[in-house]
Amino acid sequence: MATKKLQNLTKWVLFVHRYTGFVLSLLFLFWFLSGFVMLYKSFPSLSISERLERTVSIPTSKAFVAPSEINQLYPGQKWESIKVLTHLGRPVYQLQSDDGTFRSVFADTGEKVPSISADEAGQIVDEFMKGEYAIRKVEKMTELDQWTPRTSFMPYLPSYKVYVDDGKGTVCYVSSTTGTLFQKVNRSDKIWAWLGAIPHWVYFKELRIRTQLWRDVVVGISILGVIMCVAGLYMGIVRVKRKKKNQWAFSPFKKVWFKWHHYTGFIFGLITFTWILSGLLSMNPWKWSPSRSLSANANLVWQGGEVSGLESFVVSPSEALDVLSSDESWQQIRVMDFILFAGKPYYRADFSDGSTRLFQADGQSMQWITELPAQSYLNQVQLLHPKADGLQMTTLSEYDAYYYDRHKTRPLPVLKVDINDQSNTTYYINPKTATVSLKYEQNSRLNRWLYNGLHSLDFPALVFRRPLWDIVMIVLMLGGTSVSNTGLVLTWRWLKRKMSKA
Repeated sequence: MATKKLQNLTKWVLFVHRYTGFVLSLLFLFWFLSGFVMLYKSFPSLSISERLERTVSIPTSKAFVAPSEINQLYPGQKWESIKVLTHLGRPVYQLQSDDGTFRSVFADTGEKVPSISADEAGQIVDEFMKGEYAIRKVEKMTELDQWTPRTSFMPYLPSYKVYVDDGKGTVCYVSSTTGTLFQKVNRSDKIWAWLGAIPHWVYFKELRIRTQLWRDVVVGISILGVIMCVAGLYMGIVRVKRKKKNQWAFSPFKKVWFKWHHYTGFIFGLITFTWILSGLLSMNPWKWSPSRSLSANANLVWQGGEVSGLESFVVSPSEALDVLSSDESWQQIRVMDFILFAGKPYYRADFSDGSTRLFQADGQSMQWITELPAQSYLNQVQLLHPKADGLQMTTLSEYDAYYYDRHKTRPLPVLKVDINDQSNTTYYINPKTATVSLKYEQNSRLNRWLYNGLHSLDFPALVFRRPLWDIVMIVLMLGGTSVSNTGLVLTWRWLKRKMSKA
């Protein structure tokens, strides 16, 4: 009886593996082949470092209107963020409301910034490119395209696509509402994206701009992939048949493609399963893993209020910049953010080299500082967890297992605060920007290992040992590619047989 049940189970598992393989074998092959590209090339984006390096510095030739006057233009409006930027040689306050909408006001006059023209978009790109190349043409863009497929780009519409005559096919995207250059791609970026990120992330524009549908599709495909892998692992194990003449041979199949699918699946099937499972977990299905960022309520506690009031920003940005005029370092300031921390207003300046400084904008201290005292951060964490038994703060000058970056771009040092609560919460705080870089709880720690660990092999003993990490990844991905390729061949032959009998 037990043998009969096992035979029936094997029959059904084979059925599941065959038909899910029929649906997914080609997609799996694309995922692995695109994965090789993803090791070194992601979806094109305008990096923060390039943006800071090329953006024009904030001019200080005129006094700025008081920040509090902005509220008179937009009474009752709540702002998600407020920045000081440069727009065609003039300083502007760029404001983003809590619904994502952008508005801009000239900081030197308080007038609203009108929508920019195509010629002005060309000027913005010319400034960004340092005048090195001619502008070939400018096109109006009213919908997201393949290179701006995320809904986070929606507030920048309508926009202009500015084509640069640099021999690389570079296209810059400039918002007509804010004048912000928010995306830059060239011919090489597009080719690598079509070979890598687009098929790997299923980043096809018509699907990706429908965020929830895209998530449902990726999660659904990944779940089917997990089922297919589990069924394949089961079939690979039950089909093992040792041969006395050859101790290394264990497959009962005589046909070449069946045999090699069994061998490659037996050897690399588990790693294929972990990659598909971790890919599924990257979408955080069913919201099982908490966010690694502060929630809206926690952020209010951290800030000590909302930035929207602006009355507390007594010192204007131009006055804060004047403090630096003696050493001319203000010429390297690209962006100034309005922030609140512990109820006090600050300007955070981003310099062209990626460094930052803080300025307390309530007039109590007319000097720029590189970072705030560590105790002030500990006090705010205590407010976030008033019932916690104890807090422990350490300063990290090197990456650990949770705060790290394979490309080593995350800033150091950081403050690590461990909390003795039910979730064993840990905060990683950038002391130079007064922001929480990462927050971990029990489930988010588990997700770090199940996703980053299994999908990218981001294990401390391996991730920073290049090219060892590259070699291990490439070898395992070659194995996964072989499993997918042999499965695709078997699927094709099975389909041909079915079609010939029809």
